[in-house]
Amino acid sequence: MKRIGILSLLSLMGLAAFAAFPVEAQNLLFDADTERFKLNTTAFLLGVLTCWLLPYSLLLLFIKKKNFRGSLAWGWLAGWLLVLLIALLIFVGPEFMFLY
Repeated sequence: MKRIGILSLLSLMGLAAFAAFPVEAQNLLFDADTERFKLNTTAFLLGVLTCWLLPYSLLLLFIKKKNFRGSLAWGWLAGWLLVLLIALLIFVGPEFMFLY
């Protein structure tokens, strides 16, 4: 019975501490900046997957969606960095034998 009382007291104190700090409604409702760059996840993944086919994947630049081209370019950059990192880890030498 004593444990139930202590558990109830602690949970009640947690609720009281949470309710002690009110949040203003102005902080919750804000206008998102529409001119700011937003990463398009689909374009980014397409960029990562098509970094090997870069001459052919340039055709994807003709897609006229907002922020698609920028996300595609960031995906190409991330794909090439991933390729360089993998090549470096494989060819660095016998210190990284855990990759084989």
